Amino acid sequence: MAIREAGVVDWTGRFDELTARETALAGDELDELGQAAWFVGRDDVSVRAWERAHLRYLDDGDLAAAVRCVFWLGFTLSEHGDEVRAGAWMARLMELCGRADATPATDAARALCVAVGVFARGEAAASVPLFHTAIEKADAAADADGVTLGTMGLGRALLATGRMAEAFAEIDRVMLLIADGRVSDRAAGPAYCAAIASLLGRGDIERARVWTRELGDWCDAQRGLEPFRGECTLHRAGVLQLGGEWQAAASAADEVCATEKRSETLANAWYRAADLHRVAGRSAPARDALRRAASLGREVQPGLALLHRDTGDLGGAWAGLEAARTAPHEPAVRAELLAAAVRVALDRGRVADAAAAADELRACAAAFDTRYLRALSSRADGEVALSEGRAAEALALLRSSWAAWRRLDAPYDAALTRISIGAAIREIGDTEGAELEFDAARGVLEGLGAIPDLARLERVAAARGAASDPGLSRREREVLALVARGWSNRRIAEHLFLSERTVARHVGSILAKLGVPSRSAATAYAFEHGLAVAP
Repeated sequence: MAIREAGVVDWTGRFDELTARETALAGDELDELGQAAWFVGRDDVSVRAWERAHLRYLDDGDLAAAVRCVFWLGFTLSEHGDEVRAGAWMARLMELCGRADATPATDAARALCVAVGVFARGEAAASVPLFHTAIEKADAAADADGVTLGTMGLGRALLATGRMAEAFAEIDRVMLLIADGRVSDRAAGPAYCAAIASLLGRGDIERARVWTRELGDWCDAQRGLEPFRGECTLHRAGVLQLGGEWQAAASAADEVCATEKRSETLANAWYRAADLHRVAGRSAPARDALRRAASLGREVQPGLALLHRDTGDLGGAWAGLEAARTAPHEPAVRAELLAAAVRVALDRGRVADAAAAADELRACAAAFDTRYLRALSSRADGEVALSEGRAAEALALLRSSWAAWRRLDAPYDAALTRISIGAAIREIGDTEGAELEFDAARGVLEGLGAIPDLARLERVAAARGAASDPGLSRREREVLALVARGWSNRRIAEHLFLSERTVARHVGSILAKLGVPSRSAATAYAFEHGLAVAP
């Protein structure tokens, strides 16, 4: 068995030990070499070892063990996109399972492969009863790995047929099965990754966040692990970005970009890196990362459209989104495309286009009913309502969205929503309340370093400013009055419950609007124009 120390499995050590005497290995040792080689990324050795192990098991009369080797041969080859050889080994599995000496374990393996094959052909509804049968047979054969993989397949099939509550219950069951400790490492890794990918694809961020931590712990306990390390790190990067830990997320994405060998995972890593560059205002590296993702076959929308939006190319942004929306996407990706379309359409002054995208987004959120999708949809509906002059209705929708982002611990999206809340509050006449919302959003965006969104915030905050002075907002007049009293930025920040950076930004804006070079000149202006007393 693999070497275990303090809960850590040393696959590298076991691989080295087994390959040193490969020619003399028995069937069970060849089987373990196949697994160890797969885990350390030596796929050539893995295939060779499992081929030999299955023949040795047959010579020894252990049909169930031989079938298990053939199953993992087909599975791993399929994972690498070698569908021709994978299909050949699955045909070999069916042949072995049809022998007269078949056992409950081989019947279970055959049932699982039949269900997987039907699902892979796109017949999700037809695969559901087949997965139920596979699970029952695996359970009867005391095959914990078969039960786990069958349950994972059932969850994915239920998701594909829109039976969301049942699907998520099955996915939760997969995780509990793994936590029981009866599932082998070779089954746990694929099950973890498939579960998390399914959850992220449907926008169930809360479950994905929990199981990503579990996957991370599992990966950390596998020394030398290659197949799932990149996926695990990339899942973690997505969770970190949503939670506002952008630097840690960027480091994780960069790690995958530098080390990953699988093209699909590498493409996703470059897309994640691009998005982190984009939100921080680093357009050149964002474009480079998107090019790398595209070269590996990855859809680069809505990231590219949002980058065009940030740089002022609204026509290019809209064209890219329109093209991307004609292709099929997983629900979460489609929802993000639609949310981006709402914002770009509103920036272009095309409220009807924005409303159409928001309608489609609302239907997507209703169908898959996760907090993340509902938050996106409520914000989009609120922004459309605000653009159509329905400020009170917009405010209710936007506050609902903000509450959901708070529950998801998503500070960036919560801050973006507060900008729209501020605009809606100002629209109904509460200028001071609007300033408070803008200040709150500004503090979060400054802390994150979200440069493009800070620029948009300042444009929104400056719109329809107070007319009693040269464009100063209410908050800026408050700051100017305190500057005129000789207060430092720190003291002003403490008094107004702002950050020093926010106060410094206000002071810079005040000097620019008044056309004066210094704080003392601004003070003189304030006294000359009756602005030295805070409103």
